[in-house]
Amino acid sequence: MTGAARSAAMAHLLRANPLARTRSRDPLARTRSQVDRRIPIGEPGGVTPRRTVWGLSALLLCSCGGALSTAGLDAGGADATASDANGPASSLRGELAGAWSFDVDGKDHSGHALDLGITGLRLAAGRFGKGLELAGEGTPIAQRPVDDPSLNLTAGDFTVSFWISFSMTDSAQFVAVKGYNDGGWFVGWARTAWAYGLPSPAGGTFSDPAGSPASGVFHHVVFERSGSTVELFVGSKSVGTATVHDSPPPAQSPFQVGGFAPGGVAVGRGQSVVTGVVDDLAIWHRALTAEERAYLATHAVP
Repeated sequence: MTGAARSAAMAHLLRANPLARTRSRDPLARTRSQVDRRIPIGEPGGVTPRRTVWGLSALLLCSCGGALSTAGLDAGGADATASDANGPASSLRGELAGAWSFDVDGKDHSGHALDLGITGLRLAAGRFGKGLELAGEGTPIAQRPVDDPSLNLTAGDFTVSFWISFSMTDSAQFVAVKGYNDGGWFVGWARTAWAYGLPSPAGGTFSDPAGSPASGVFHHVVFERSGSTVELFVGSKSVGTATVHDSPPPAQSPFQVGGFAPGGVAVGRGQSVVTGVVDDLAIWHRALTAEERAYLATHAVP
């Protein structure tokens, strides 16, 4: 039936039955009359938000000669496009080498089972949930029980991201270390500046123009390499860059967090131990994008 024919038929119906004019102004009258309001919401025959929405959509679309489309709706009636599968929460899972939230223990959440031993340490309030509390020079640090070549960062792109809250900043404090003094790497704080170590060249420091980080406040730090350039960000702001070169893998050494114990021994009496709390530490085998760094500045590692 053409549009003109439908209009003529409707006009004839209204002239023949005046009550139809009244009913036509309420397209949901029939729908409401079929609902038994004594039945609890969600029960068969009762009121459900989805039934009302779908009923209204069908009436409106059919009255206009349209077709009812379910595109963009999932099984729960929500807009599936609201979850961006290509956003940073998804992309940050790519090339993730290790991720430690310290919410309950030293478990690695990357899927690579690189769990940390945290004997002698306690968990305290972190940036997201709990964090790893460390007590300064000569006290325990966290450590892997074996050497993990996947955590050697002496060649190729990488990123190390973490949150740290210092109790004080007048001492050297290594946050993440592997093979220091044995051809490995580290990143942390060096009394008056952020510091890093790599084999070629030996490493250096980046002074933050804003000065030393405030104590008792969590700071987000990202140390990454892209090509031949390393860069360190504090609170999404770059505090320095340097040129580096690939080097052979370091001597076998366990990955350590919160301080340094030569050769992985005497971890109960670490050197350059953090005085404060480390939280949400993660390592990638690539440089992150600006969007991903911005995401980590307000979110835990996915």
